[in-house]
Amino acid sequence: MKRRALLLLLAGSACHGGRRRELSLAHSLVGMARSLGFADEAQVASSVAELERLLDEVEREAARAPERSRAAVLSDLMFGRWGFVREVTDTNLGFVFLPSVLSRRRGSCVGLGTLFLALAEGLGWKASGIIRPGHFYVRSDEPRAARNVELLRAGEAMPDAWYLERFPVPGGSAAEYGRPLSPGEVLGVVEYNVGNERRRQLRLAEARTAFQRAVRAFPGLAEAHASLGAVEQLLGNLSGAAESYRRARDANPHLPGVEQNLALLAAERASPATAPPDSPRAPNY
Repeated sequence: MKRRALLLLLAGSACHGGRRRELSLAHSLVGMARSLGFADEAQVASSVAELERLLDEVEREAARAPERSRAAVLSDLMFGRWGFVREVTDTNLGFVFLPSVLSRRRGSCVGLGTLFLALAEGLGWKASGIIRPGHFYVRSDEPRAARNVELLRAGEAMPDAWYLERFPVPGGSAAEYGRPLSPGEVLGVVEYNVGNERRRQLRLAEARTAFQRAVRAFPGLAEAHASLGAVEQLLGNLSGAAESYRRARDANPHLPGVEQNLALLAAERASPATAPPDSPRAPNY
């Protein structure tokens, strides 16, 4: 079964229109969804086929108006002809993983953002994911100037100042925010979302595994380190919790909640019999 799924993925990356499309990010996103039970073999194949179909449409549309912004062309198709909409309240991972975002035509900022990035990669257009506290968006490198793509506003171009005001960074700055992320770091953001949802569901062992994957993929993501620390503390691994909190503080000294969690941890280690089992709380972003 695994071999057949791999062959289906490889078939999806075959030549289209006389050239080979780069779909490595899409394959990673679809593979992640499959490994976590959010896509079966048939959905893997249909997701790759749907991406190829959408890419054909974008190429035709871009060829008709070569003077237009690439991001504007893709955004207009996503939120116009294709009917994608945002999801801002439901934390279900179906709005994060690429196969279900494609089939439902609905996604969170991470779900819609990773779809945009997968399509841009397939088109050979340069675009990067960006994070701010509590938010994910895309920056498209246009021939004239870079353009921020706000997926929760139908792909509207928003200035940097808008993000700075709406999603302020505690302490003023941190290395994880406002810069182009690598594809691996984008996958780390997705894993972080998985960990948060599993923690909300009190599936703590699964949350720990997801946060561990997140920090491996994105070592500078302080929130993932802090959240891993909180889960380790809830599971009774106090030395692991302390190490994760320290890594979070090293990555972002101004991350809210880290110092408080370290204080709670110190109290628990000093008097384990009296510490409440659910005391640690790392912030969600």
